[in-house]
Amino acid sequence: MPEIKYVCFDIGGVANVRMPLEEVLSRGQKYFSQDFSEEKLQQMMYPTVNGRDIWREFQNGNVTSEQYIGAAFKSVNIPATIENRIFFYRLLQEWCGVPYQPVLDLVDALKKNGYHTSVLSNNNEIMYNTPSAEAMKKRVDTAISSHEIGVSKPHWDAFCVLLGRIKAEAPEQVLFVDDREKNIEAANKYGLRGFHFRSKEKGMDKALGDFVQYLKGKGVRI
Repeated sequence: MPEIKYVCFDIGGVANVRMPLEEVLSRGQKYFSQDFSEEKLQQMMYPTVNGRDIWREFQNGNVTSEQYIGAAFKSVNIPATIENRIFFYRLLQEWCGVPYQPVLDLVDALKKNGYHTSVLSNNNEIMYNTPSAEAMKKRVDTAISSHEIGVSKPHWDAFCVLLGRIKAEAPEQVLFVDDREKNIEAANKYGLRGFHFRSKEKGMDKALGDFVQYLKGKGVRI
């Protein structure tokens, strides 16, 4: 097995600590009304219009932020006033949470020891430019977002763009870190090495501890 030379991270659930959904819902209820349910929040975040998955299209750069927000309000029959649009825009940004400093420090250590670092994120033009995302993007050597390349994980084309951008000699040299199992399964299928960062199940600190042990077991210098 070739030596690991490249380490690629997801952002959400790996490099940042998301705001709990309960807090997102609470803010929505304070702004809209107590009738604003979790179901309505989910419909707004992941709107479907005439069978189209608008969230996925937004992540793939096929609709603008204005079109996405318009569809979000249409899905719950809430007026898309300027004030309401601004509130929802900011709520999405706040949902991204804050940077997870231990992973940022790990990226710095990997770079110091000669590893190429990167980001491959399913993201969009609203959430990819938040402070939590910027903190990670500024640290890695290469940053790639689905809305910029027109395709999202777990599709092969997303990983193909990654391999081309980082100029990896072989997929086996690339370690890909993500909190979603389906993306790890895809990475392994395409020849990369995948590590499932289980922050949803174990919390950020325990997931990071498992990852550090994995790196040491593979001879990665950190």
